[in-house]
Amino acid sequence: MIDSGSLTIRGLHTDDWENLYPLLHQDEVLRNSTELPYTPEDGFRERFNNPPATLHTLIAETGQPSGRKRIIGTAWLTQLENRRRHCGELTVVVYPEYQNADVEHMLLQAALELADQWLGLHRVDVLVYADQTATIEFYGQHGFKLEATMRQYAFRNGSLQDAALLARIRPDIGSEEK
Repeated sequence: MIDSGSLTIRGLHTDDWENLYPLLHQDEVLRNSTELPYTPEDGFRERFNNPPATLHTLIAETGQPSGRKRIIGTAWLTQLENRRRHCGELTVVVYPEYQNADVEHMLLQAALELADQWLGLHRVDVLVYADQTATIEFYGQHGFKLEATMRQYAFRNGSLQDAALLARIRPDIGSEEK
């Protein structure tokens, strides 16, 4: 758990799905998600209450003046299986007002620490739409590099859109750059 003033980054609690559902169903989040949008509430609850052993979820919450906590972001890291067990797929989502702020950076850093130091992953992948230049730049600040552009990857805003696959190799392993 990371506690920085009013910001806490912690693991998933069983009742968090109630606060994650509105976050992950905001228009901007849905528009920019490469996952299937509009998950029914019962399917969403099942996903977060009974996660597979390979899914690791972090929650960013902030304290409010009333003393209550508010979930403002989440990151989930899925460790792949079999021959790709050394790899993970990462998704970071925060409310739009917290994008490119300290919260988003701290959440990503916590997810990368989980990947590097606890799960022993060598490689972490992120998938975003190719036109999300600010998001690509954000991940670039944390060591991710553009690895591939996937043409006509998903249907978004009424047409097929390209996606960018970003990858980060754990720094202490090194990578051969060409």
